[in-house]
Amino acid sequence: MTTALTSETESVRAAAERLVTAMRYVATDNAYIAKARAGRLTDDDIAALVRLENATLDNVTGCIALAAGRFPNTPAMDFLLDLGQMVSTDRRNIRAGAAAYGTALEEIPGQRLESVAYGYMGFINWLCLNADPAAIALVAHADVALWHEACVILTPALQKHAGLPTEVVDYFAGYQERPTEVLDQALEIVAGEVAEGRQDLQQTVGTARLMEDHLAAFWRAADQ
Repeated sequence: MTTALTSETESVRAAAERLVTAMRYVATDNAYIAKARAGRLTDDDIAALVRLENATLDNVTGCIALAAGRFPNTPAMDFLLDLGQMVSTDRRNIRAGAAAYGTALEEIPGQRLESVAYGYMGFINWLCLNADPAAIALVAHADVALWHEACVILTPALQKHAGLPTEVVDYFAGYQERPTEVLDQALEIVAGEVAEGRQDLQQTVGTARLMEDHLAAFWRAADQ
């Protein structure tokens, strides 16, 4: 790794940490997570989150593949293909959890979820189709980091919930351990783009910060 890239990696890592810190309240200090902390999640609450997570993964899997195609033969393409594989695996696992829990997933989307639930999916689709590799990678980093932190809180509550299938608990428990490899890979993409002068770090952070309101809408939808 060159000295320039090493320096950019340190700057990017610090910026990413500040970004996650600024948005942490969205993922870990919302009404849904408050219920989990207090041990007050109901069967309907859990089913709602399972449906929402399934719908989100349904709607972002394809656009991640499209984003990979926008950057052929680049590290960004490799990262997005790996990210897409991770999301596809998550999609299979959440559907297995839903099936075990008896959660219906096949209704017309407008009947399955409130329209607010699709705001975050729409943002990710816009990002994958329009943004540069650095912004996509930084959003992916923040998303995965914050989901990990939420799952650290959710998993003990789900483990204590009577009658909850193992498949549901295992899905969220899978993110209790910080997914360091994908997080580091995302930051390497950002650092490479900045070091080569293709992207400005502050502008990239600004684009990533757009996810905040949409992510908040995701958690509000889970609590409806």
